Amino acid sequence: MTCPAPPDDADAPGAGALDADALDVVAPATVVDLAAGAAHITPVVVDGEARYAVDLPDQPLDEDDVTSLAVALQVAQAGPAVLVDVEEYGELAQDTPDTGGPRP
Repeated sequence: MTCPAPPDDADAPGAGALDADALDVVAPATVVDLAAGAAHITPVVVDGEARYAVDLPDQPLDEDDVTSLAVALQVAQAGPAVLVDVEEYGELAQDTPDTGGPRP
């Protein structure tokens, strides 16, 4: 994971270990809309291993942001998926006539 490091951590061991030049981006980033700002989860390959680079907003994350980010990362790791607005999906299901077939 990558994120902006505080200035006093710049000389810490391992700082810069995931240098931008070492990252091989394999797919577009997933953008997660958080209260603190947008976060980006990007699938990358580092030394032949599949990993994720996570760019966080500069503002501190609240508990809801951390939960949202954890869910988005889990979805990204699970493979191709589509995130839907549950309330919008429920309204669509109520407005769709029941034909006996599968629902969208």
